[in-house]
Amino acid sequence: MRYGICKLSVVPMRKEMSHESELVSELLFNDIYEVTEENGDWIRIKTLYDSYVGYLRTLQHFEISENELEEYVSREKYIVNEPVCSYNNNVLTFGSKIFEKHVNAIPLRKVYDPNIMVECAIKLLGTPYRWGGKSVMGIDCSAFVQLCAKVAGYKLPRDASQQASCGKQIDNLSEVKAGDLAFFKNENNRITHVGILLSNDKIIHASGKVRIDTIDSKGIYNKELKRYTHEIATLIQLKIEN
Repeated sequence: MRYGICKLSVVPMRKEMSHESELVSELLFNDIYEVTEENGDWIRIKTLYDSYVGYLRTLQHFEISENELEEYVSREKYIVNEPVCSYNNNVLTFGSKIFEKHVNAIPLRKVYDPNIMVECAIKLLGTPYRWGGKSVMGIDCSAFVQLCAKVAGYKLPRDASQQASCGKQIDNLSEVKAGDLAFFKNENNRITHVGILLSNDKIIHASGKVRIDTIDSKGIYNKELKRYTHEIATLIQLKIEN
């Protein structure tokens, strides 16, 4: 097997082998992946963290051996917990991994803390929305939740529909706590959106930008638009003992 590691701040993962293809996700600094296919200027990769698949330019690929992979996996990791930070001539974004102590990074947590989940979410307020984005330059709803959970010590899948199967279902908003997740559906009853609950009537989510809106039993109400923008589907509490 072949492996690689991201040695740039942010690298796009495409749906197909084209610069114009849909952005499906992004690699952050020190993200590790398996190379599953090579075709000219492009390689198909699968991320080790969440098994997400996409195409990467070979010019942005940094090959590592299986021995180096084992070394990277076993080393102590620190997670950037500020929107951006400077590190060895790189500008790193929130959620990036490094292998040494840094003023803007914390040790990778092994026990989930919902309070840190909320703190992280607030730090990203105002970040612009971008489909497939995973950084402060642009982030989508599920990447926003995944990265906040990652820093807080919980490993979530990449997509909202996958995240909805994690944790324990909550019956209604009166029972939620800060850090719980709310999922929303489209007209075909498919999970298409997710956000982090701040209370039983406030939610922070990425929609246009990372923002705080009102939520009730119907869904998210946008006061600026004066209408509901997302229909609620389910509420989930992540397990503390992840």
